[in-house]
This record gives sequence, C-alpha cells and structure tokens, in this order.
Amino acid sequence: MSGKGKILLTVLLTFSVTCIMFVLIFNTLGISVGGGRFNRLEAVSRIIESKYIGEFDEEKAEDAAISAILSSIDDPYSVYYSPEETESLMTRINGSYVGVGIEVTANIGTDEIVVISVYGGSPAQRAGVMSGDVIVAIDGVNYSGATLNDAVAYMKGEGMESPKGKEFVMTVRRGGDLLDLTMTREEIDTNYIEKRDLGDGLLYLRYTGFSKESAQKLSNIINKLDGSTRGIVLDLRENPGGDLDAAVDVCDLFLDDGLIMYTEDKDGNRDEMRAKKGACDLPLTILVDGGTASASEIVAGCMQARGRATIIGEKTYGKGVSQMIFSVGSSYSDGVVKVTSYKNYRPDGIWLNEGVTPDIEAASSAYLDEYGNVAFDAQEDEPLRLAIEELK
Repeated sequence: MSGKGKILLTVLLTFSVTCIMFVLIFNTLGISVGGGRFNRLEAVSRIIESKYIGEFDEEKAEDAAISAILSSIDDPYSVYYSPEETESLMTRINGSYVGVGIEVTANIGTDEIVVISVYGGSPAQRAGVMSGDVIVAIDGVNYSGATLNDAVAYMKGEGMESPKGKEFVMTVRRGGDLLDLTMTREEIDTNYIEKRDLGDGLLYLRYTGFSKESAQKLSNIINKLDGSTRGIVLDLRENPGGDLDAAVDVCDLFLDDGLIMYTEDKDGNRDEMRAKKGACDLPLTILVDGGTASASEIVAGCMQARGRATIIGEKTYGKGVSQMIFSVGSSYSDGVVKVTSYKNYRPDGIWLNEGVTPDIEAASSAYLDEYGNVAFDAQEDEPLRLAIEELK
C-alpha cells in the first residue's frame, strides 16, 4: 500500500468491514451469528428482546456494544464515533470545527481525560488550559476517561443549536489544584499558519495542526520567498498533529530525496515515505514541547534524523502511532471506528512513541498576548531566542 493510503485518518469504506462489525456486535439487525466468540453478546440481546418488560433501544445498545469493544483493547486512540459524532469528526479532518481548540486523550490507568495539546490562539489557550491538565468536569458535570467522547461532544456543542459563541466552564486539575476556566466555542482552523518577520532575514512560521491543506499552505508561503530570507523558525509547540500525509509533505518541502519516515502494521509490513520535492534549502530550526504530538513529531523527528534542522525546546509527547477510520455501515451516517493500525518510525529507525529529544533543551516559556499569540519577546521566550541565535 502506498504512503498516501496510510494517512493518520484515512477513511476506508468496505463492505466486508461493515458485515464483520455487525456480526461481531450482536443481532440487533436480525443477523444470525452462530457459534462465534460473540455468541454470548447475541444471546443477551435475544434475552432482552424477548423477556425485558421495558423498551429496548437497539440503536443505543449497538452504539454501547461497539464502544465497549473498542474500550476493551485498552488503546486511548481507538474509539467509536456514533452517527451524530461522525459528521463533526469529518469536518475536523478537513480542516475546521467548532470547539475550543484542544487535543485530549483518555489515560486508561487513571480513567482520566488528559489534555495533550492546546491550539495556539484558541479559546482554550486564552482561558489558560495547558498541556497535561486533567479535565475533571465541564459545566459541573464530571467526566472520566470512559466518557471521553461525551466530554468532547459537549465541548464542541454537538446537539446544540448554533453552539458557536456559547460559553462553558471547564474544571481542570493541575498538580494539586482545581481550576475553573471559562471559554467560548469558536470556529477552529486546523490549517492555520501564523507568519511573522523576525528581522535579519529570519521568518517565523507557527503551525497549529496538520490537516489536508496544511502542507499546501506552507508550500505557498515558501514559493513566494525572495532572496532576503535566510532562515526559518518553524514553531510546532502545542501542535497536536493530525494528517500523516500532510506531515510527510511538509518534510518533503525541506528534503530533496531520501527516507522521510516509515510505518509498520501489525504483521510487520513496512511502508516507506520518501522525499522528492526539496523546494526549500534555507537553514531551519524547529521549536517543540510536551504538546508536540503525532504528525508534528514526524516532522521534528525526520528533520532531526536527517540533520536538516536543529530541534529546540522540550521533549515531545511521544505518540508514534497512526489510526485508520472504518465505516461500520454503508456510509458515514452509520458511524465509524478509528483504530490504531500503524507504528510510525523516524528514518533512523527510532519509534516516535519515544518522543523527540531536542538538540538544544530549553523550557517552553512562550510569551503570549491576551489572544494567545506569540508576542515575540525573545527575552521572555527562551526557545525562540535560542532558535534565532542558532540561525544567526
């Protein structure tokens, strides 16, 4: 399979997967399973249908069963999206969604919701949410790792009429303290690239995420550069990642040839992604921190392994796996499952689950203004100051 077939959120719609998923869950659609491993689940369904004196909501039961199967594999990145949640997921994959701009995961060991990254300039960042925060409650309702999808749906305002502009209070635990943070749902652009002139021929580019148009946006910026630009600072701090292909294409802009990364599936089959464009040969520094995850780690890890950039900041999150999306019906309207399907490796063979250790370590103390944008005070932002010195 080509690299293009293995994006972080590749949508595969196959009839065989559809049939298998319904057979493995239970007989809500009247399909006979027989003596398979899930025959007890089918038996329970039949008992309820025939003996339970109340109403039996088959669709609700089916959603619960699928979620339970995904939860049983103890992988926080493999989840089920109901038909209602799928529309929002697809909108996000394509580059925007209504929400507050955070990436979260379920800590299976503690049954907690943990913030991975906070998008730059997002409502969550302006409210003070930080990577590592544990989400305890939203508008007074407690949430746990097991109810991650419910919490995400509420933050996005799913089911609400016109959620954009509506406020809520998130209670987070940071260390031993509980903090109530108020934020307002907005349109979040995961394709956003912040561009600033740092002076002395240095260009600053800040990515908030990786989606389908991200690499093209960066390519457009690079193609318009004139001879006055002599170095680039690429800021991937608090970048939660996204589309794998977009990350590969970003790397390709800075490499003429050679291996960018490779993936391995459960059978050990390896698929290599190689550079072929090489549009930019300017000196490059990359800023990272604990919120740099997934696709952004691919970029940082590749550039470091190939000696193409100096990595500055704090060790990255360490999400070295990719998910694929499968429909559980004939279309998205039936819901989808996102399943961890590949391990991601740097070109030097290091699994990205170990994170990327910077070449130059510095506390990520970006000085932000009231809107969550970098204020570009090198005396306040140590990693940025070091990046500028490195390029000079």
